[in-house]
Amino acid sequence: MCELQLQPLSQFLKHLFMDNAFIVLHLLFCLLSAQAVSNVSFALSVPLSLPDSASPSLYVFGASMVDNGENAVAMPLRQYADFEPYGSDYFGKPTGRWSNGRNFMDFITQGLGIGLLSPYLQSIGSDFTYGVNFASSGSTARNTTASGSDSGGLFCLLVQIEQFRKFQDLVVSRQKSKLRKQRMRQHFANSIYFIETAHNDYVSVAFHSEDFDAVSFTETVIAAIRDALQALYDSGARTFIVMNLTPLGCDPGTATNEYRNENRDEYGCKLDYLELAIMHNERLVELLNEFNANYSSAQWIIFDAYSIMLDAYHNPSNYGVKYPFQACCGYGGGKYNCNSDVICGQSVKFANGTYAVAKKCQDPSLHIIWDITHPTESFSEYLARGVLDGTYLSPSINLREKFSISMSGAKQ
Repeated sequence: MCELQLQPLSQFLKHLFMDNAFIVLHLLFCLLSAQAVSNVSFALSVPLSLPDSASPSLYVFGASMVDNGENAVAMPLRQYADFEPYGSDYFGKPTGRWSNGRNFMDFITQGLGIGLLSPYLQSIGSDFTYGVNFASSGSTARNTTASGSDSGGLFCLLVQIEQFRKFQDLVVSRQKSKLRKQRMRQHFANSIYFIETAHNDYVSVAFHSEDFDAVSFTETVIAAIRDALQALYDSGARTFIVMNLTPLGCDPGTATNEYRNENRDEYGCKLDYLELAIMHNERLVELLNEFNANYSSAQWIIFDAYSIMLDAYHNPSNYGVKYPFQACCGYGGGKYNCNSDVICGQSVKFANGTYAVAKKCQDPSLHIIWDITHPTESFSEYLARGVLDGTYLSPSINLREKFSISMSGAKQ
């Protein structure tokens, strides 16, 4: 199965910590989880551009589809996205984004005219004027994180929200008068809160054992999202955009794993995974309806990324795509070009002595998927349009109008 894994710093470190790798990584994670919440104190102690109480901001939570470099700052050179060819087609270098360039959140913020959001832990050169990106690649909605060689997700959703609350408290405390503090609290109420989560919860567990209970597990994930939304609401958030699950079972990572291979649709997508995504998405709608009934003064919005991606898999030519199910950067060729042992940009020596390299394709725009499950930069723009145009938001809102910033003044 294609999964996010740690990339060793060097062969030397690999041998140095070989016997105690799990202990070392576990300690690092515990330290990072505790320290990451307080690190913003240091970040805010250096000159930064902080929110303007007169303007809304965008606060982003989630995993690798929207991570702008949080993990890369926290633990440099520990994930595949920290190496070439990630980032090559826009930034000219890896930035910690799981894309050949920008991810769809970058397109959203550029479309709003607010430039690229800085990751929360980036203390040098950050611009928090129009928002902060707290997303951590590999993270889960549940209060858990992979360990050992799979500990790509450093900060689960609730940890990210605790980081936000610390940031919020410090920003408000910097205001010199009661009126300014009140205005800054209103700023947080007027801002947008975007959440992309749960993909890693499912792909790391679903169907891995015969006793996997899809209904029970979905309820566990939904309960974790409920806790996260409640925590944000209690912190003053009032406009929520929650992204649903994309079509599990169609992307190269899940399509080529060892689970539930016998039950596929006419396109080759695994039906059990698709049904799981549909179940989650239906429960997510119900959850937001519950919140709307209890807190009707707030806005509870679903971003239907599932429908955009499923339509692209079924009608690729409408998106300029020629290879809808094939990873642009992978190994193995064929329909999926995905091998669980050879991740994008990496060279692997097999037992027979031969080498394999997962190379970037010639034209990423002809693909939906960049590596294992993450969209290419070109397809990410289609996802962003669904948010910016409001066509895949339910209920629909006009984000550009809310931010009141003309496209002509957009930062690049």
